[in-house]
Parts: sequence; structure tokens; C-alpha cells
Amino acid sequence: METENPQRVTNEQLFLAKVECLEQEIQVLRTQNIILREHLDAKITQGEQLTQANHRLQTEIIDRQQTETALRLLLDRLSSEMNDLEIILDTTTSHSDTIEALLYDRALSLAREVTIDGLTQIANRRAFDQRLEIEWQRLAREHLPLSLLLCDVDFFKRYNDRYGHPAGDDCLRTVAKAIEACIRRPADLAARYGGEEFAVILPNTLKEGATFIAEEICHAIDSLCIPHEASFVKDRVSVSIGISTTLPERTVHPRSIIESADKGLYLAKNQGRDRAVYSSNY
Repeated sequence: METENPQRVTNEQLFLAKVECLEQEIQVLRTQNIILREHLDAKITQGEQLTQANHRLQTEIIDRQQTETALRLLLDRLSSEMNDLEIILDTTTSHSDTIEALLYDRALSLAREVTIDGLTQIANRRAFDQRLEIEWQRLAREHLPLSLLLCDVDFFKRYNDRYGHPAGDDCLRTVAKAIEACIRRPADLAARYGGEEFAVILPNTLKEGATFIAEEICHAIDSLCIPHEASFVKDRVSVSIGISTTLPERTVHPRSIIESADKGLYLAKNQGRDRAVYSSNY
């Protein structure tokens, strides 16, 4: 039996011990490597976060610079407008009387445009409606009568067809002036009701007085001697008039007297035109 060499055994043990030591060192190095990688990944993440934060900071700086520029421009504009306003205020103060007069004239002009008929230059339908409502309520309180005339130019469409619309406009202007000339009291109102129709409001006027004014209007239009060869009534322009008189009541709508006068106008046309016909409001 061969005896084992003690020296050889010792060498192998040393070798194995060294191998084991190396393996331990390798394991330590692996662990350290993992730790280093984790630290490196953490540093990379922190770097990315710092880059993003830096980008946001730069964006905020740019936004603030743009905002500051816009504010400076706005401040300059406001300063300029303030100077302009001061100049306007000084001018307005120094010329206040003139400006007030101009504004007053403009207000009167606008009021006239709202209530005056552009063609005939007498009151328009809006002014008629407003005045009728006012007088209706006033006379209802005072228990006084109200009369209304509705006037229509006879066969006016045929007049336009024969002489043309410019001549028709001239005719309406002339007729309007003649009707307005027949009323004399401040409370009376002649208005263009629509197209070739005119209306006359006669507050505190009984049937007899209203009939007198209507007949006077018929005579005035006839005296104008405006040729109307296309008329079926006569060779000159004429009008038909419906008359109505009532005692206004607050519980009754003003349209009732308009309907009554319109009925009288219908009767005047049905009876041959060129006349004034009274119609009862009841």
C-alpha cells in the first residue's frame, strides 16, 4: 500500500484554500458591481430629472420674459391712451357749451327721424300710435270725446301707373301738407298712416267738428287741382275719408276707434269716393 505524500496533501489544501478565497473575492466583487450599477442607475435617473427640471426652468424663464414684454407694451399703450383721454377731457371741458349744443341738436334730429315720415315730413305711424294712446288715456280720465279721421287718396295706384312713382311721391307730399294745414290746434295731429293713407287725431272734438274738418280736407285736396286722368272719380286727385267719434274708456283699446273710422272709409269708397262718411263707434 502506497503511502500518501504529506507534501502533496499540503499543496492541494493550499491550492483549494486559494481557490475558495478567490471565489469569495469574486463574489464580493459581483456584489460590489451590482451595488455600483444600482448607484449608477440612480445617478442616471437623477441626471434625467435634473435635465427635465432645467428644461422646465428655462421654459418658465422664457414665459416670464414674454409676459414682462407684453406687460411693458400694455403699460406703454395705457399711458398713451391716458394722455389721449386727458387731451379729450381738456378739450371737452374747454368747449363744453359747444359740445352740449351739438349733442342737443343731434338728440332733436334723432327724435325727429324717429317720429317724422321721411317722404311727407309729417308725423309717421309710430308718432300716430303714441299720440293716440296718450290722448286716449288723457281723455278717458277727463271724460272728453275723441275723433279720428282716416283719409285715403282715391285710385292712387292708378296715379302711380299713369304718372310714375316720382310724381306719386310729389303728390303724397302735397296732399300731406294740405291735410296738415287743415288742423289748427296744438293737440291735433296729422300723420301718414301708411302708403297713401293719412290719419288725423282730433282730441276733445265731437262728431260735428270732426265732420267739418273732414269736409274741409276734401275741399283743400280738390283745390290743389292735381291732374289724375286715370281716376274713376274725377280728373283730379281726391280723397275718401272715414270719420269716427267716441268717448274713450280705459277698459277699451284705442284700436276700436281706428276700426270704426276704417269702416267709415270703407263706406265712403263704397258710396263713390271723394267724400267723408261718419261711422259710429258702436
